[in-house]
Amino acid sequence: MAKKNRNAHGSGTIRHRADGLWEARFTYTDDLGQPRRGSVYAPTQKECRQKLTATLRKIDAGDYHGAAKRYTVEAWLNEWLSSYCVNLKPASLAAYQHRVRTIIPYLGKIQLSALTNTQCQRFVVKLSQQLSPKSVKCVHGVLHAALEQAMVNGLITHNPADHCRLPTVRKPDLHPIIDDDVPRFLDAIKGVPDEQLFFVALFTGLRQSELLGLQWSDISFEDHTLHVCRQLQRDPHTKEFIFLTPKHDKTRLVNLPGAVEDALKAQRRKQAQWKLAAGAAWSNPNDLVFTNELGGHLFHDVVRKHFKKVVASIGLEDVRFHDLRHSYAINALQIGDNPQEVCDALGHYSSAFTMDVYGGISQTAREESRERLDDFIRAAKG
Repeated sequence: MAKKNRNAHGSGTIRHRADGLWEARFTYTDDLGQPRRGSVYAPTQKECRQKLTATLRKIDAGDYHGAAKRYTVEAWLNEWLSSYCVNLKPASLAAYQHRVRTIIPYLGKIQLSALTNTQCQRFVVKLSQQLSPKSVKCVHGVLHAALEQAMVNGLITHNPADHCRLPTVRKPDLHPIIDDDVPRFLDAIKGVPDEQLFFVALFTGLRQSELLGLQWSDISFEDHTLHVCRQLQRDPHTKEFIFLTPKHDKTRLVNLPGAVEDALKAQRRKQAQWKLAAGAAWSNPNDLVFTNELGGHLFHDVVRKHFKKVVASIGLEDVRFHDLRHSYAINALQIGDNPQEVCDALGHYSSAFTMDVYGGISQTAREESRERLDDFIRAAKG
């Protein structure tokens, strides 16, 4: 009878166990990149060696996934967040984390390798009863991306979130300030604390966070341009305000009509007066264009509150601050700006996308962009 716990001669990793079985031990890297140990068992040494040889071949060929079946959808989603979403901006990461928390109660306990398209589709249907079509699409997008990475890593052979039937996402309702509402809006903002900010937003298409992160060094009055290279955002986790690159990390140059340059120069004069009045209390270390009376950055919700008060005063209660961006695009296209120029100013990825969103209200292109828009603004101001 073979001695218990005796290593087989020359095998190195095969041993005879106390219970009579032969065990072959080996090491491998699991599907999440972690080193692990594994074993195969057989009643004879020969059969055990054969199982070990077959397993080692699978490991060498990249076909061995060991404990992959132990990974649930929840475990993989958390691993995906911590290992593959590290370069996301804080707000985007927080959104991904929220969507993962939405997925886990429905699919989290399912074994990753056992997840099916039918289960994913049922999840979409249940979610559609609770969330908007756009939100459902966003949650599905996170699930699909995580499963796509799992497929790349060899945990699954296909993406079970492929080909899900998603609810139709309607284009958002736009409430632009156009036509006769433009001079009415310009009259309404005269003298309000954020007058210049609202004016610049209406005629440049900058996002609110881009305006709040704008620095004087970004503006070239000589070249009549504004460089959009950062945004001011609040970190959802730390609650601190931080500077980030623009959306999609896409910086851009925006042409400045003369009337917008005049508004910026008026803002600079007003800021100089505030600085003089504040004395030692003045602090604007980042040289921001739009600040409070002590040089501090503005808060997004406060700016939106001031804006809603202005538009409500002229009967435009449905207009949101972001509609100023839509207003710029539609006004520019209506007076004949080239769609590519508008696309570049907004930072869209293609003029086709710009026209898909705004083309139904636009007219044909006519003259050079800066002069046309400048004439339009001056006419609106009277």
